[in-house]
Amino acid sequence: MSKLKLILVVFFIFLASGLWAQSSIVFVPEVYGTTLNGLFRASIYNPSGVKSVRMNITVTEARAGKIATIQTGVFTLNPGNNPIPTGVARSASVAMAQNATANFIRRNQYFPQGDYEYEFNIYSASSSEEIIIDQTFNHEITPPAPLDLIEPYDQDEICEKRPLLTWQPSIPKVDGLLYQVMLVEIKDKQNAVEALNYNLPIVNQKGVVANLLVYPPNSKELVAGKKYAWQVSAYRDQTIINRSDIWSFEVNCQDSVSTVIPNDYGYRDIEDLVKGNFYVADGQIRFALINSYNEQELKYSVRCINNPSKKIRNLPKLRLKRGQNKINIDLSHNFSFDDNYSYIMKIQMPDGSQKSLRFLYKQPAE
Repeated sequence: MSKLKLILVVFFIFLASGLWAQSSIVFVPEVYGTTLNGLFRASIYNPSGVKSVRMNITVTEARAGKIATIQTGVFTLNPGNNPIPTGVARSASVAMAQNATANFIRRNQYFPQGDYEYEFNIYSASSSEEIIIDQTFNHEITPPAPLDLIEPYDQDEICEKRPLLTWQPSIPKVDGLLYQVMLVEIKDKQNAVEALNYNLPIVNQKGVVANLLVYPPNSKELVAGKKYAWQVSAYRDQTIINRSDIWSFEVNCQDSVSTVIPNDYGYRDIEDLVKGNFYVADGQIRFALINSYNEQELKYSVRCINNPSKKIRNLPKLRLKRGQNKINIDLSHNFSFDDNYSYIMKIQMPDGSQKSLRFLYKQPAE
């Protein structure tokens, strides 16, 4: 190897090691940037050597300006990743600004909606002029959309003793977000909230990535005639980001006398399908209903459980005649439907009530 090449290799190794060996702040503003206490959930990466340091954190909002300045006492950084010591966080000095946003934080202990900047400065304890780290994070805080449950519906009656549990994804989306699903039995003289707070869970599933949970095989199956409560929480690390309302349902499936309309195999009564709470659509959905009113359009919509943001378009328009109606909805040529995806169809009945039918779409074999 020539002398010039050797010098270049050594130079690039030195440059790369310098880039990788920089001190840095590890902080997730989407999770911890909503409270003052959350700012202390940052950690500090120190590549080498023991250092005595101080830390300043300055929080600024785009419209309000400076919100708060936090100053800590001296603490030690060891080589590697260093969480901020609890004692350092407790003894830190917090100076709040005099503006409406800062006053809101004083009263409510969390940051309101806004566009925030978090500046972390790590100084050498021996000299405030020696800055070891100067790192800034940005995050826009928006009100989280409700984490809505989908199925089983609140106060519904279902047949399945191992139901599929589904909910809307938590918005805004946070990287690394997971869900926890809790399901408990409601005892006599309890409401759903009391049951969830005090009863041992039948299902307590953490680490769920998707917005649905196939009933865990190691959980006891539900019992006919009993009521249950369930709730979903969205979290990252150990911090709860969003939480749904608590819904209840009952396992109560009565045998249907008219599962299939005589001499018309395949058209099941809509009431039977709704109680069964499950349907496999092999390219088509067939059901029957009775319209005791004038002829009218069938009002219905379909939503995808696996991908709630996807719009289901080009559904066929159907007319209800007076009396008994056999409905056949052909989905096989609609590209909105994906094989082995679950969907919910909402049907506006002629009397004004609404029925929900969950189905699994199967692409018919050609």
